[in-house]
Amino acid sequence: IFLGVAGANTANNLLYIIVSAMLSLMLVSGISSILNLKWVRIKLVPPREVFAKERASFRIVLWSEGVIPSFLIRVSSDVDSVLFLEVGKRLSEGSLDMVFENRGLVKKVRIRMSSDFPLGMFVRYIDLEIDTDFVVFPAPIPTEFTITASGEDYDRGDSVVSQGSVGYEDFKGIRDYRGDPMKLIHWKLSAKKGELLVKEMVEDSKKPVILSEDSVTGDIETRLSKLSYLVIKYIEEGYPVGIHIKNSNIPPRRGEKQKLLILRELALY
Repeated sequence: IFLGVAGANTANNLLYIIVSAMLSLMLVSGISSILNLKWVRIKLVPPREVFAKERASFRIVLWSEGVIPSFLIRVSSDVDSVLFLEVGKRLSEGSLDMVFENRGLVKKVRIRMSSDFPLGMFVRYIDLEIDTDFVVFPAPIPTEFTITASGEDYDRGDSVVSQGSVGYEDFKGIRDYRGDPMKLIHWKLSAKKGELLVKEMVEDSKKPVILSEDSVTGDIETRLSKLSYLVIKYIEEGYPVGIHIKNSNIPPRRGEKQKLLILRELALY
């Protein structure tokens, strides 16, 4: 603006040329920045477990449908951002953290795609709603386990989660040798690592843990969060866990699949 006013007052042809060049550069920059973002496509891949109020790392995939690649593409959420120097027809991958305040089913995720290409003077951005399909689990709240009588004579409190002797029924994982029976040594993996490793087994005699809304206290959101904590804790300790809430009745079982199934029921309560 200053150079334009000066050129008009002085009738200096050099100033006219400089102002025209600057305006042309701004015009080319604006068109380039639009085309740089126009053909970029984004896909989000959620992790297996997403909890409310906790950061979750999503895999983000970008590619361009344009003739030429796009440059300096930044994808941002409310808590994180990732910069892609070049996005072409080949897939470019990165990691983007997100935080969701509430539990439940998520069908769309709002993110921002921006770029200061080509001059770095102006930032152009586009707010996008990406189609997704995943469940945000209730935020776990540490709690003590209390259970009411429910038709079966299960132990209460700490007696349910006390550690018993090692059994030989269900495989849990691999750990260091601690004087265990020879039949539990994982010989192939021990030879590979150069140290004795044993197969950790889950005691089959552990009694099932049945959780319900009456197992914890608080309002409904607090109860769901406490139940999430208990489900995660007992599944990791090798207990068969089941749940009975509202119209959902899941019989007790072990394993990651059971944990995700129960957490999904709690999230969609």
